[in-house]
Amino acid sequence: MPFTGGPIPLNLRGLLNKLLLLIGILIIIYAILWILAILHIIPVIIYSLFPQVVLLGIGIFIVYMAYKRKDKYY
Repeated sequence: MPFTGGPIPLNLRGLLNKLLLLIGILIIIYAILWILAILHIIPVIIYSLFPQVVLLGIGIFIVYMAYKRKDKYY
């Protein structure tokens, strides 16, 4: 059933809220790491590896959600 612009279904709204919460937390962590790297409190390598770790986490999340919902589409 195509989405025609009506109210957002509750399961989609919950997933969207979780995704936005995750993005917000990641932005806060990245900002804290940036400040700590600028102040030379942590090595810059930790700050520079963080985006790759985040991308890996997002990829795992997408694969998990696709695997979890695979039975809905068959």
